[in-house]
Amino acid sequence: MFVRTLALWVAMVARAPKFVLLVLSLASAVFGWISVDRFRINSDLSELIRQDTDWRQDFDHFQASFPDLARTAVIVVSSDSFKQLEIATDQIVAYLEGHPQYFSAIAALGHEPFFRDHALLYLDIDELDNMADRLASAQPWLSAVARDPSLISILDLVKEGVRSDPPEEFERTLLLIAESIEKTSRNEDGTIYWADELFALDETRYQLIFLKAKSDYGESLPDAMVIGELRDMVAVLDLPVAVRLTGEITLQHEEIEAAIEGVSLAGWLALALLLIILTVGVRSVKIVVATFLLLAIGVIWTSAYAMLAVGEYNTLSLVFVVMFFGLGVDFALHFSLRYQEAINSGDIGVVEALVSSSTSVGRAISLCTLTTAIGFLGFWPTQYQGLADLGVISAGGMAVAWFLTFTFLPAFYALVGSPRAHLMVLPTSDLMLKWLVDRRAWVIGCVIVGMSVATVLASQSRFDYSVLALKDPESESMSTLRLLQREGISTDYSLVVVSRDGVDKAKLLALPAVADVIVPASLVPEEQDEKLLVLVDTQTMLVDLFVGAPNVATDASVAEVKLRARALVEQIAATPGTEALSQATLNRLGEALHVLQGMTDQAVGVAQAAVTGDLVEELEWIRRSLVVDRVDFGDIPETARNRVVARTGEQLSIIVPQEDTAEVSALTEFITDVRGLVPNATGRPVLEWGVGEIVIDSFQRAMVFAALGIGVVLLLTLRKLGTTLLVLLPLTLAAICTLAAGVMFNVPINMANILVLPLIFGLGVDNGIHVVERFLGEGGIERLMRSSTPRAVVLSTLTTLGAFASLSLSPHRGTASVGILLTIAICLLLLFTVVLLPVLLARKTATRSTST
Repeated sequence: MFVRTLALWVAMVARAPKFVLLVLSLASAVFGWISVDRFRINSDLSELIRQDTDWRQDFDHFQASFPDLARTAVIVVSSDSFKQLEIATDQIVAYLEGHPQYFSAIAALGHEPFFRDHALLYLDIDELDNMADRLASAQPWLSAVARDPSLISILDLVKEGVRSDPPEEFERTLLLIAESIEKTSRNEDGTIYWADELFALDETRYQLIFLKAKSDYGESLPDAMVIGELRDMVAVLDLPVAVRLTGEITLQHEEIEAAIEGVSLAGWLALALLLIILTVGVRSVKIVVATFLLLAIGVIWTSAYAMLAVGEYNTLSLVFVVMFFGLGVDFALHFSLRYQEAINSGDIGVVEALVSSSTSVGRAISLCTLTTAIGFLGFWPTQYQGLADLGVISAGGMAVAWFLTFTFLPAFYALVGSPRAHLMVLPTSDLMLKWLVDRRAWVIGCVIVGMSVATVLASQSRFDYSVLALKDPESESMSTLRLLQREGISTDYSLVVVSRDGVDKAKLLALPAVADVIVPASLVPEEQDEKLLVLVDTQTMLVDLFVGAPNVATDASVAEVKLRARALVEQIAATPGTEALSQATLNRLGEALHVLQGMTDQAVGVAQAAVTGDLVEELEWIRRSLVVDRVDFGDIPETARNRVVARTGEQLSIIVPQEDTAEVSALTEFITDVRGLVPNATGRPVLEWGVGEIVIDSFQRAMVFAALGIGVVLLLTLRKLGTTLLVLLPLTLAAICTLAAGVMFNVPINMANILVLPLIFGLGVDNGIHVVERFLGEGGIERLMRSSTPRAVVLSTLTTLGAFASLSLSPHRGTASVGILLTIAICLLLLFTVVLLPVLLARKTATRSTST
């Protein structure tokens, strides 16, 4: 009854093609306007999963208590120059504060004047002792400049050092002075950063600047403007330090950017591959044009349906744009090649051929529509909202593809006429099938052995719930995150605890997975009594810095500076080089001083400021940092205290992981161990772990729903359990082998590619239905293999393969893993459907003939 009704519809369409195409064109214009006018992408990744759990409540409590710490961007400034790091931080903070329309809650603890002035108290005792020794070595310089902070005092000190037995670091000082004068003479910045000499860093130092920004989740890239502004800042400031971006905002932005770029790339590549495959495989311009037009109309209609039914796309449901290419082509090819076959078979009109085609493939395509939609809808009743939306949109897209197959294609072919005649049979298919059928016992045995091995491998498949698995490890945000983790610096992947009484720091530090525990008391320096004694001793040693010290550099007369420079040149000429002070260094300084004598008065003033200006500033800092009192928690600036103590009085404790949390095994151990002691520990790791549990549950429900739903529909339609099992067999084998391949090629199941297995049932069932339906209709395996169905199966599979293989090139690792696993799955489906299934059907035919 259904097939007869469908044939009547196709006949009616084919007899009024112009009218039908006009109506379809008008509908496409309306749907196109709807899809553009209402187009919206919800790029808030937190809404991909519906969450209503205890761990979510813990995280929400953390966000409410410390809103400035949740969802931040982090600017990581690094340098081996203490002074340049300080200057760069000042410039970045000033820039951020000057753009309040983009940035808020800016925090850089190292930038706070309080922490700068108390920096010596925050050093380890060994580091402080080392700093005191350096200040002792520099005491003559510091005392002289404290008395007379001008170039004259510097030149006098150099003259005295050249004349006597200088220390080892003296030669370095002479080179700095010479280089400074040389740069000034070339109108370059010759500033000497004395802090780098007094407090030289043995390794790279890092400064983290945290900030919040307003996101627009109505845009495909909600943080594009903010990230763009940050990158513009780096370019405009042109800082002589390394500046990198990371943090949740940057990580999410780069992930979404990569996902959109990957879908766009895959879409264009899929179209190109589709054109090549259809051109070579079909050899009919009319069929190729009809297929592409169906795809274009289908995408427009499905987009309008998505906006009306769901209201938005998300970062996962966007994948359907690429998926529709494979699904739409599948229906179009089976109908078009069956139509071409009917035209080739003899003297038959276009309308009759179209009606015959709908009668032949209508049942199979309709059944494919229903079963594939069931496969897609598997996630609909689950909490995985991202895939639930994808399922609803995809199911609607299947209905659109079905309607256009039996409406647009008949109208188009009725208008343009018959396609080019082309051979339907796959080359050498008869010989291949005969060879396999003759050895079907071996074929079945090989399949059983192969599946046994695949099942063992598939049992070792693991699920990586970390969203870091979806991100490009070479991206700026990910490489910076890994750098911070290697350096043991607190990151977004630490755990946090909000509590009234704090945590037991000692017990947590005893856990192997924990590297550090930062509590509010960590803001107070440790071992202060011992450190204050060291500072008192250093004050005594540098007493000249505190007796009548001027606050600014002296404006020495140019004539006096040049006179002292001439005297120093004469001293250099009379002093031979030594092991501690090379002749080359003395010559270079002498030449620089000779240049200084020829400078203008203004240039000499600039040279003096370049040599002494920063030293005067450092003297002021040394005075402040040596004369400090004991620090209590109440002395800490309010801006810093507010980041660890909420208005309610609750305290924030930060637990830093020992291992790289980009590895899911390390992340799981970290979460499990910490939550074993502190059940309300939260943070991004717990959030992802909890979401992973929901995803696994959603996946299991989706698989059961898809398998049972498809199985019931097939059983009700085919009415034979054996035939139903034959259709489902390639799907089961492909699913097991795909999991095994994921283990072999180290492509674990993650938050994105978990949709592959339900898609295997949703997409793969089509080929089995077409082959079995055509086999039942033709009544024999030989006639099946000589029909258009095997060619249609191969071509539609190749086009689907092209669509998903293109996804594997995406810079988004999640999308790429979807492409990789689906490519493997589709290849396996083609192998099992075109090779194994006909062999089993041939055996069924032979068994039936024997029993007859």
